[in-house]
Amino acid sequence: MASETGSPRAPFRAYAVLTGVFFAVHAAYWAAGVRFDRSSLDGVMHFLDPELLRTRLLESLWYLHIQPPLFNLFTGLVLKVTPKSPWLFHLIFLALGLNLYLCAFTLSVRLGVRRGLAAVLATLLMASPGFILWEHFLLYEFPAASLLALAAVLLFRVAERGTWGSIAGFFLCLFIVCGIRSLFHWAYLVLVLGALLAMLPQYRRRLLIVGLVPVLLLGAFYAKNAALFGSFTASTFVDKNLWIMTAGNIGWEEKQQLVAAGKLSPLSLVNRWASLDAYPPEYREVPERFAGIPALAETHKRNGEVNYNHYGNIAICKVYGQDARYVLFHRPEAYLAAVAMSAYRFLGPTDSPPVSPQNKAAMPWALGFYNKVVYAQFPLDLRPHIPWLARAGFTPYLSLFLGLPAAFLFGVWSLVRWCRSTRTLRLDPQRLVLGFLLANIVVVAVLGCALDFHETARYRFLVSAFSVALMGMLLEAAWNRLAARTRS
Repeated sequence: MASETGSPRAPFRAYAVLTGVFFAVHAAYWAAGVRFDRSSLDGVMHFLDPELLRTRLLESLWYLHIQPPLFNLFTGLVLKVTPKSPWLFHLIFLALGLNLYLCAFTLSVRLGVRRGLAAVLATLLMASPGFILWEHFLLYEFPAASLLALAAVLLFRVAERGTWGSIAGFFLCLFIVCGIRSLFHWAYLVLVLGALLAMLPQYRRRLLIVGLVPVLLLGAFYAKNAALFGSFTASTFVDKNLWIMTAGNIGWEEKQQLVAAGKLSPLSLVNRWASLDAYPPEYREVPERFAGIPALAETHKRNGEVNYNHYGNIAICKVYGQDARYVLFHRPEAYLAAVAMSAYRFLGPTDSPPVSPQNKAAMPWALGFYNKVVYAQFPLDLRPHIPWLARAGFTPYLSLFLGLPAAFLFGVWSLVRWCRSTRTLRLDPQRLVLGFLLANIVVVAVLGCALDFHETARYRFLVSAFSVALMGMLLEAAWNRLAARTRS
């Protein structure tokens, strides 16, 4: 069946088959011992104290400043239903996994990839160790990837018909993504709305009425943080991320010399993940108006883990930010080296970050197959001969290192070629969605590699469905050209 614009659609039967494949693959991983891992709730900085989420949810969310609020809201609501067992988390994440799988397939088909190829590529994504690991780990990465893919699918309907429901669904998905993942800033949502207003003038009134609601709601959270904490941001932790790319990436002796010379603060000699006990006592002081708020006043959670949402961390992060900017301007090569390493890791497998070691230990067969066959890891270990490869942790995976940039560049070339032929901002649905995919890959790659040193492969997972669609387009074009040459 074709859409109004000639863009092919997949029949219901294809979705039924893929759903069966999804549950068969997950049954195999379950039999191998993979289970949902909620240990992050106790040990990861992104969460407020689980006890506060369960008993003082709204108050704690109001004073949350290290993360956007929606994932902690989701976690707190689930904890109220099932405080101990992870079954509800697991059920929701499985639904998100099925959605991500089907969206990867749908995007490929709607962008002109034949169904068989689209199904194979989407299944390779769904069955990959990275997909399974993030799907079984309680963190915002997987929900954000799933909802971002759904937003791209809904954008087809927005461009084709501009119905109230499709516009509302599209902006709801993006609002939730921005509300759980600080990488997607409030400005991102504003730019998406502005772009659609320019490119879909026939639906401008509906887009403006619906799109302003999430823009204002998300902006209100940023404004709340500005009023309470003096920062118009969803996360006060960003400066620490920049610090690890700059001051955190220079040698210990040089760092000591810069501190002794007064160029860097003594805080640069403290591990950014240290508890408040490692910092001067003034950072443990809390203004009287916040003294009765556990989310801001307690240095540790009830389980003994560090409470990074403590009020003192706001000032600490600002000092780290000052040190980061000093190194950025005076030692830019340290930052550029970190960006290069981040970019290299960005093109690694999405299972490379340290997540759920017990689940990773249950899938050696899958890891071996994907590393050697699907990702085509370079067969020789070059790390003893190339020191920076040892620091990166792995030798190149050729399918990722070469294939992902090639698929992205092919998508850019396809979009530019079409825009030159039309010379107008008004795009047909396929080209509009293609532009959305490419723009999101750029946002994630640039911001991820600019602000994170160690785990950029998990950033890439956010746009994994988009990479599948672009890879499908590249392989489809290559197949068609080969077939044409064979016929001729």
